[in-house]
Amino acid sequence: MLTIHWPDPPPSLEPFAEERAAAAGAELVFGDAAAPRIRDAEIIVTSSIAMPASVIAGLTRCRMIARYGIGVDTIDVAAATAHGIVVCNAPTYCVAEVADHAAAMLLSLARRLPWFDGTLRRDGWSTAQRDERGLRRLSRQTVGLIGLGKIGRQVARRLAPFGFTLLGNDPLLDDAAVLALGITPLPLDQVLSASDYVTLSVPLNAATHHLLDARRLSLMRAGACLVNTSRGGVIDEHALLEALRSERLHSVALDVVEHEPLASDHALLALDARRVLLTPHMAASSSDVIADLHREIAESIAAILDDRWPVAVVNPAVVPRRALRR
Repeated sequence: MLTIHWPDPPPSLEPFAEERAAAAGAELVFGDAAAPRIRDAEIIVTSSIAMPASVIAGLTRCRMIARYGIGVDTIDVAAATAHGIVVCNAPTYCVAEVADHAAAMLLSLARRLPWFDGTLRRDGWSTAQRDERGLRRLSRQTVGLIGLGKIGRQVARRLAPFGFTLLGNDPLLDDAAVLALGITPLPLDQVLSASDYVTLSVPLNAATHHLLDARRLSLMRAGACLVNTSRGGVIDEHALLEALRSERLHSVALDVVEHEPLASDHALLALDARRVLLTPHMAASSSDVIADLHREIAESIAAILDDRWPVAVVNPAVVPRRALRR
């Protein structure tokens, strides 16, 4: 009997009714990531555990690894591909929520909401009124969008009606494709130097790790604002802290940090709260996403059991251990 192993089943997703229905006839194992039986599973469904090359090499029977989420930075996709393992994710379940969150964070910085709220509470109504802190009309400002996949495009759609000038960079799109989105394409360094606000919507991988390092952060306009709802590792946090302390950056809005959860003594928490807007990796969250998350994972399970290619394949170039039909 084929085995499906859930090494780290999220309690919030129980009882996995849709996945169980899709896996009818298979043996379902919920348990520890270190359990020996994971090596015998044909399908592994994960949430947050790391699946490095050393672990993948021992999965001699595995046909698919599916992750509850969009990002697959916890899985060594190259190693999985080399071993004939299909990697799937849930590519659309929270696109609207993350785009909403990114746009809301950016607008909060643009209208200086954290600054006004903090100043009012600390120094009173009149002082907050006198301190505009660089407030400007939105339609005279520029937003740089780094990453124009499903989420980045939706962020752009949400910001366009405010009249921002939109600049963008995505190495997977040519200039014509970016222009078709109503966004002016520019090289990454030029997007950074020309933008009042920069928002990141990129996956975390070898190419994007510390994409915004000290050099690139230094290219940003004095007083610019940065928003990150993708992965903490795309920003060099030491360089970010220095840019904030020197007031090279006016403010930052982060839903993600490099090491989560955020430590209680993290240096970000010691900075002026009016310039650092933080949320606890909640951009993807809403009461509406759960059904979509279950559905997308269940569809991948059902496809593999039926020897079909799943829709949500991260590594389409893989040669699967068992032939799949289109």
